[in-house]
Amino acid sequence: MGRAAGLMLVLALMVLKADAAGADGAFGLQARITLGGMELACRDFRGQVVRSIRMDDLGDVAHARIVNRMPIITLNQSRLDTLPGKLQVFFFHHECAHHLMGHVFYPTQTSENEADCYAIKWGRREGFLTRDDVVAFAPYLARSRGSPFGHLPGPLRSQRLVACFDDPSEENLAEPAGFAAVPPPQLAEGVR
Repeated sequence: MGRAAGLMLVLALMVLKADAAGADGAFGLQARITLGGMELACRDFRGQVVRSIRMDDLGDVAHARIVNRMPIITLNQSRLDTLPGKLQVFFFHHECAHHLMGHVFYPTQTSENEADCYAIKWGRREGFLTRDDVVAFAPYLARSRGSPFGHLPGPLRSQRLVACFDDPSEENLAEPAGFAAVPPPQLAEGVR
């Protein structure tokens, strides 16, 4: 069994146990979670509560998933512990954005960039993030090579996050003003 399949099996078993027990917290699933000194909660585009669970060895900081019809954010605690609090909160809201925008059901080529921009604009709107905070994320993102499913390479991602912060629009998530869009990767013939 592959690593991703094993993780999904573990999550599904935890969800089933939590459903049977009737208490989210007993098995790690939480409707509210504290990161970076803030109590955070999320609802998806249907209004359902998104539960969070802390795990290690995810291969990423966090993931948005649907397990047993339940929207879940898995958080890699060992990676989060190495990041400043405001960046931890940014990553939570990035994953929450995937649930809010329905990306877990209908992913697009721009899903990752839209989730990034949503999280930055949320922080700006709530007075949680300043432009200097967003600029300070750059060293933590710098070594990232990006991902085949849409994360930009670290330096480019950092530039785009600042452009999202500077863009005055709340709605403009796909193409923030001041950021030159990167063309999508060219896929081989027959690959979708």
